[in-house]
Amino acid sequence: MLFNSLAFVLFLSPLPWRRWYLLAASYAFYCTWSETFAVLLLGLSAAAFVMAQWIAAASDDGPRRRRLAATVVVLFLPLVALKYWAPFRPVLAAVVGGPWAAHLVWAGVAVPVGISYYTLKLVSYVVDVYWDRLAPSRQFSAVAAYAAFFPQILSGPIQRAGDFMRQIERIRPTDPELIASGLRLILFGLFEKLVVADRLGGLVDQVYDSPRAHAGLALTVATYAFAFQLYADFSGLTDIAIGAGRVLGITAPPNFDAPFYAANIQEFWRRWHMTLTGWVRDYLFTPLRMVLRDWGQVGLAASLVVNMVAVGIWHVPGLTFVIFGLIHGAYLFGSSLTLRKRERWFRQHPRLDALHAVIGPVITFHMVVATLVLFRASSLGLAWYAFRESCHGLLQMVVQVGHPSQLGALLRGLHLDWSRRDTLVACGAVVVMESLHLLQRRGALPRVIVAVPGWMRWAGYYALALSILLWAQTGSRQFIYAEF
Repeated sequence: MLFNSLAFVLFLSPLPWRRWYLLAASYAFYCTWSETFAVLLLGLSAAAFVMAQWIAAASDDGPRRRRLAATVVVLFLPLVALKYWAPFRPVLAAVVGGPWAAHLVWAGVAVPVGISYYTLKLVSYVVDVYWDRLAPSRQFSAVAAYAAFFPQILSGPIQRAGDFMRQIERIRPTDPELIASGLRLILFGLFEKLVVADRLGGLVDQVYDSPRAHAGLALTVATYAFAFQLYADFSGLTDIAIGAGRVLGITAPPNFDAPFYAANIQEFWRRWHMTLTGWVRDYLFTPLRMVLRDWGQVGLAASLVVNMVAVGIWHVPGLTFVIFGLIHGAYLFGSSLTLRKRERWFRQHPRLDALHAVIGPVITFHMVVATLVLFRASSLGLAWYAFRESCHGLLQMVVQVGHPSQLGALLRGLHLDWSRRDTLVACGAVVVMESLHLLQRRGALPRVIVAVPGWMRWAGYYALALSILLWAQTGSRQFIYAEF
């Protein structure tokens, strides 16, 4: 079941018996995808519930560490077997041959919906118990509801166990303001998905489905369009998930914070998919950095590269995502080495510091866009071709900026099924989306909503709803991050 379907609304019922309703609704929702994999989800939740208590029962550090290691292996094993083992099955089957080959390939086995997300949630729960940040829950229903919580099952946000369990254990009256803010987020999320992401997706698919049939400026336009498509698609999914949670009485952490305005690459990763990068920072990077702290800068580089490669292959176990992680690891290492020197130099040159406030986000944005060809292209060769041609097209466009007629001729020569109306709708929708994101970033949006008259507020809601009805792309796509 898609979040942008009418059937999803049936699950949004703010009832006071929160834990049991959320548990039943979450499993009913998951069973619309697969009853078999719902059993796997239940089994892993039970394993985390029992083994967290097993870890807490150990009094010495040695047994606690061994029990934690065993628990983490048990929880990660299905994810590795079903998602990361897949690319190696045909190779191993070809090597082994004979009657065993069919058993190794497991043809047709799909990756369970949301397994990457609920595995990380359950692992964080048992590690927090190990670190004594959280007492092991005595209520299996609380652990099961945390893992399966249906607004977050597709693509997060990855909420921490302590935060979620505290909320479902407090029985309190339904908060009308929380429900209202949730409905606003759902409406805005649908606008981001249906009007921005899906419309831009039509342009991106034309080019990236057969990139070698295009060259130069067409790939440039498609690459920049994909950056905004990916952002709008995932941000829209997150807003719907957080909004649905609020309707159900659960407040979740934010997942985006206007990342395309980040001044440097470290700040970008603190503002993009914040709950995933926070998880990797707390449960992978920090422990690894402590282990390698005596290695100096080499240890820092190794920790950052391992951290970002893990982020890359968490999406897809493919070479393009490994390269994506390596590049961003190099970005972060280079930036961390020079950040203090750069900041000190700009403080000594205040006039340039004001310029840097503009140039910094522009450079960071282009650094990110350059790597997103690895995210979208189906192979490393096609990614290199798309990157090379995008750079060539961007250079063409920069050269012709001073010649509007020649630039217009270049744009008309793209030969894409993309009308002027499509361009106006997409550009206008992106401006609306980013304006609201900046208001959210500055904490001004709630104040604006409260301050404006009721008729103006409702006019805004109706305008968003009407824009969805008029301009939503027909044949809505699955959310991109639901595939991860």
